Amino acid sequence: MLQHIYLQLEKVMSNVGVTGNISFSTPPNSDMGDIAFACFSYAKEVGKNPAEVATTIATQITSGGIVEEVQSFGPYVNFYLNKNEVAKIVLDGIESDSNYGALNLGSQKKVMVEYACPNPMKAFHLGHLKNLITGESIVRLMENAGYDVIRANYQGDVGMHIAKTMWGLFDWIDQFDAVKDAPLRERVEFLGQAYAHGATIYEENEEKKAEIVAYNIKVYEQDPTIQEVYTTARQWSLEYFDTIYELLGSHFDRLYFESEVFERGREIVLQGLKKGTFFKSEGAILFPGSQYGLHDRVYINSHGIPTYDAKDLALSELRFDEYAALDEVVHVVGKEQTEHFKVVFAAYEALGMSGAGKESHLIGGFLQLKGDQKMSSRTGNIVTGDQLLEQVRQRITHVMIDAEIEQKDDVITKVTSASLKYAMLRADISKDVAFDLEESISTSGNSGPYLLYIVARINSILKKVGHISDVINWDELSILPEEHVLAMKLAEYPVVTEEATIKRDTSVIAKYLFDLAQTYNSCYAVSHVSDATGSTQAYRTALIKHTRDVMTRGLWLLGIDTVESM
Repeated sequence: MLQHIYLQLEKVMSNVGVTGNISFSTPPNSDMGDIAFACFSYAKEVGKNPAEVATTIATQITSGGIVEEVQSFGPYVNFYLNKNEVAKIVLDGIESDSNYGALNLGSQKKVMVEYACPNPMKAFHLGHLKNLITGESIVRLMENAGYDVIRANYQGDVGMHIAKTMWGLFDWIDQFDAVKDAPLRERVEFLGQAYAHGATIYEENEEKKAEIVAYNIKVYEQDPTIQEVYTTARQWSLEYFDTIYELLGSHFDRLYFESEVFERGREIVLQGLKKGTFFKSEGAILFPGSQYGLHDRVYINSHGIPTYDAKDLALSELRFDEYAALDEVVHVVGKEQTEHFKVVFAAYEALGMSGAGKESHLIGGFLQLKGDQKMSSRTGNIVTGDQLLEQVRQRITHVMIDAEIEQKDDVITKVTSASLKYAMLRADISKDVAFDLEESISTSGNSGPYLLYIVARINSILKKVGHISDVINWDELSILPEEHVLAMKLAEYPVVTEEATIKRDTSVIAKYLFDLAQTYNSCYAVSHVSDATGSTQAYRTALIKHTRDVMTRGLWLLGIDTVESM
């Protein structure tokens, strides 16, 4: 809708002789108008002072149509728009577009987004939780922009963490057998304990460390003496991860595993060694990242085992074999992997692989608990992602204990999800997030529950109003300034979704939704649907209905489902 308004203003500018690139922006506050035109480029083109040019343009434009008044503010020409014209454009536009805010940026393009990526037999830690939530939102942004998106999840089911767990399981084999029929959560907790047991022994006992290294080789060689335990423990982990994905509204089209790519990764490295792409050092095989301004990295270690980096070579090959039409692969992974991806992308180029130039790392910040916040933990020294999810749910359940609403458990689940997701997505994607439990569940601050509450409140108003005539006589309508500001904010939504998609930054959506909620609150303080009649009531009803719908669409992009009441 904002673009429609811009087109009308471009014609106004052209009519007074303005040429070149005509672009607009929103003034810092509504007292300075609705739309601003910066005169810097045009003033340079005509060789005059920008402030003088702004004054000249403002005096040449006459009011009429969508333009109610024009003023110059320094080097800017600021437009005050006709409230009724804007309202009609915005409301009619949203009403006629069932996919308001959807884009076609990705039309005919196929992209794979890789996210979550927890490792079986290890905890689903806070980083995995943030990657899952961020990746899901990025997927939805890209789907909204017309991309054909493949959701991928790459999981490390081989490696030293598996070897440590396997050693622990065999050291406690009787307990392992005893827990097989226990609830899933108990089985997964036992896996965590076995991993901690193996990890501790690995650091403290050289003899046992050698045994764990031997287990690592057995895992890679698929030694039949460990396969039953390995397969069972792996499946427990994957089943538990699925429960977390379901709770947070995610799913995947393709699950990749290190076990299916490590052998091919070794082959690619050995072939590259023959061609001089890799080099040997102290029994290991490395990629010469230093030749590319990076650092050298081991791709096959001295035991002949391919590293994570080598597996990535085979994984990239497998992706582009399975999905030949892929235009891009986006890795939603924490910033600790930045140097890894720089080197592996350079290796793709050096090897002439299909993924060269088509894979990118969307760098995510860390998720931490704010300050000295105290939260319980099964292990006593770490809070995992699933524990954080559970403790947020418990806190919300306590807060809502006296709430008399339908489907209360479902509402609690959605509010829990909104609390976590919004707290992580409102920050710039690459910045660290300090999670504050009380702040995240507040219904009066910049939080997910606050946005859900706004939607629920609008639902309540619309329910009380019931069915009314939707006919608006625009000539008799007198629109309040606060209503006009809200209509202008609704007009921004498609521009916001485009910016968020191009930047691949969910915080753009989150910031807009919070601004929209605050704008609605200001409007709600003076504009009451129930007190109005005729066209005024019809207009106000349509305005808040579309506010609710845009809020709902925006929250969906963040992976957040709305609720009817709270």
